[in-house]
Amino acid sequence: MCNNISFYIGGEEFAELIKENCYYVDKTRFLNDIFLGPAKTKAPLFVRPRRFGKSLNMDMISSFCRINYQNPGDKHYQEEIFLDNGRNLAVAGNEYKELRDNFMGEFPVIFVSFKDIKGDSYIEAIRPFLQTIGDIYREFLFLDQSSKINIADRDTFIRYFKFCNQESLDLRQPSVLSTAEWIMGNFIPFLATMLHKEYNKKVLIIIDEYDVPLQKSVTADTQYYSKMLNIIKQISSRTFKKNGDPWLLKGIVTGCLKIAHQSIFTDANNFVTYGMDANPYAAFFGFTRNETYKLLDYCQISARKETIKEWYDGYRMGNEHLFCPWSVLQYCSHIIESKDNNLPPEPYWVNTSGNDIIELFLKHAINGDSYNDLTRIEQLLNGVPQKISLQEFNTYPDIMDQGVNFESFMTLILQTGYLTFTDASQLKDIVDLRIPNFEIKKCFEVKLKQLYSQSNPVWFRSGKKFLQHLMKNEHNAASKLLEKLFNKFISIRDSGSEHFYHGFIYGILSMVSSEKNIDLKSEPENGDGYSDIIISDRYAKIAVILELKKGSSTYKSRLDAANAATDQIIKRRYAAQFIDENFRRVYGMGVGCGGKSCVIKSLGNLVGKQ
Repeated sequence: MCNNISFYIGGEEFAELIKENCYYVDKTRFLNDIFLGPAKTKAPLFVRPRRFGKSLNMDMISSFCRINYQNPGDKHYQEEIFLDNGRNLAVAGNEYKELRDNFMGEFPVIFVSFKDIKGDSYIEAIRPFLQTIGDIYREFLFLDQSSKINIADRDTFIRYFKFCNQESLDLRQPSVLSTAEWIMGNFIPFLATMLHKEYNKKVLIIIDEYDVPLQKSVTADTQYYSKMLNIIKQISSRTFKKNGDPWLLKGIVTGCLKIAHQSIFTDANNFVTYGMDANPYAAFFGFTRNETYKLLDYCQISARKETIKEWYDGYRMGNEHLFCPWSVLQYCSHIIESKDNNLPPEPYWVNTSGNDIIELFLKHAINGDSYNDLTRIEQLLNGVPQKISLQEFNTYPDIMDQGVNFESFMTLILQTGYLTFTDASQLKDIVDLRIPNFEIKKCFEVKLKQLYSQSNPVWFRSGKKFLQHLMKNEHNAASKLLEKLFNKFISIRDSGSEHFYHGFIYGILSMVSSEKNIDLKSEPENGDGYSDIIISDRYAKIAVILELKKGSSTYKSRLDAANAATDQIIKRRYAAQFIDENFRRVYGMGVGCGGKSCVIKSLGNLVGKQ
């Protein structure tokens, strides 16, 4: 195991990564595609899941291009972090000489990140927006001394700067709010015009995480989507005009989601979206398999390759298969810090922020009674890919519409990293989607478990009754209640496997078992095998053993399946552990499921029978 390696986790500054001698997966080769590639894209929009390296890559682009404002022509900064760092980065190669000559340290750069623009109301969101603008303008305060910019523009620049940095702004006053909105909509083109006059060079514009303010506006306590949308549209139309300003070199934008073009970029230059389909930037974000395995070799932990692949691989972008970089680096770092090669993986990515939209949809899926959608998600958990027609959603509030269709939702969570294409799927139109890896599977399990919680009264009341029936050996009542739940919450096409019924029943029981201090286990080792579901109350000394079998739509088939299940309980001695522990009552029940119906057969109290 290598103990001298350090990782740059969560940071977004390329120069800091290099200077701190942290491990870097080289993405500098993509600079050539961005600036000299055959497409010559004026306004690329990169859509990728969070924590896939978007911000670090944008800072790398900025650092490569940014002119030395005090001493134009001096490229010592770029030479230090890109060329003379001992890393042999791709961009230092001879084949990138044209790129270096024409773009390295040659242009003013305005780099804006919207990741921190959020608030529980519109007014609260404006404050960090103004602070972001103030921080950017502070970097360029030297323009106030320029002899190339007229005094009126310099005065306006300083007035904007001071306005954004006032702590006592009362944004509730209409005149103050109007000024704030004007500055937010125009701050980029105004600054870019000044930079163009000062250096007589085009300006590179980078906007990172453009959609965060919109997402936060929908999930806020007091929603303000339309107001925030108007601000983002103004920034877009005034910065990336169709008949572009002479100062614009290129506009690069990143986000997690592509909102329908007409919603934001109506009056803007034609953006080219580089999403998860086949394109030259498929491997620009995330770690390829070769990059990941090279990292593991360097860390001397290649023995964990299959574990890391199972947990964090599986994202298909074009023809590339990618790992989540955030999770891979976190896990490698923890292994090295603990000096334990057998350290179990954790769901690092799903524990970071950014789940608001998923939770919002699931909430409205419940309220809108869209349970067929939820069972299709359960099918995904069982490894069954879902075929959908890719659809854009026009605006974030579409997600709040109780009638939002499954295809739109699947498209959304594909873009946000919760799903990916199957290996055989095409990448456009009608596609097949799957859960990429074990980390995301765990995330879905947590989300679905939340659905079977007290926040959903129908589930909670039914779960309590179902558990009570089982603990009292009221198998006929339990069977009738379970059939009611099947009929309400599933469709015939969603009941294709024993695993589906297992997950459904376990979900119902999981929401109420902890409240009643009852132990619930799925497929524990028991007797001479692994029983499906075990419910035990160690205080009352009562246990229930549920064994599930898949039948068909006929009653006889379901009864035969229930009998086969009870036979298995006896044959494999599933009750032996509880009898040895002096439980008073141990009920063995076979559950035969088929379609929307079931039969539960009870063996009665097995104490004294085994």
